[in-house]
Amino acid sequence: MNHWMALGFLAAGIILAVAEIATITFYLAALSFAALVTAVITWVYPAAWWQAAVVFLVAAVIALPLAHAVRRRMQASRGDTALDDMDKGAMVTIAENDHGLLKVQYRDSLWEAVWEGPGKPETGARAQVAARDGSRLRIKAVR
Repeated sequence: MNHWMALGFLAAGIILAVAEIATITFYLAALSFAALVTAVITWVYPAAWWQAAVVFLVAAVIALPLAHAVRRRMQASRGDTALDDMDKGAMVTIAENDHGLLKVQYRDSLWEAVWEGPGKPETGARAQVAARDGSRLRIKAVR
């Protein structure tokens, strides 16, 4: 029997699994799973290339939404962790205020910031980090 196609899908599954370890997205894990399922099925039941492609497609169509659901569930259950709170409460100095677009001095560099709460931010004033959204800080008046 000719099992080259099964070995090709096995290699693709392993490569995708290694790539998944580097990216941690779950989507490559789903494609890796689909490739490994295709490798097992084409090893047990030798098939034409188009049949193997259909098996891969069906496995991927099943695995990708499941991976998406798992990823969303993990993100929702994560909540606030110590790493998310690392910046919370830190003190910053307002470096620029260009009509509401703030730049603050924090960790020896300029960060974009959004003012929260009452009052108006003044250049040179100190403020406190309320939260961080990616690379943008949400800041409030010092209490």
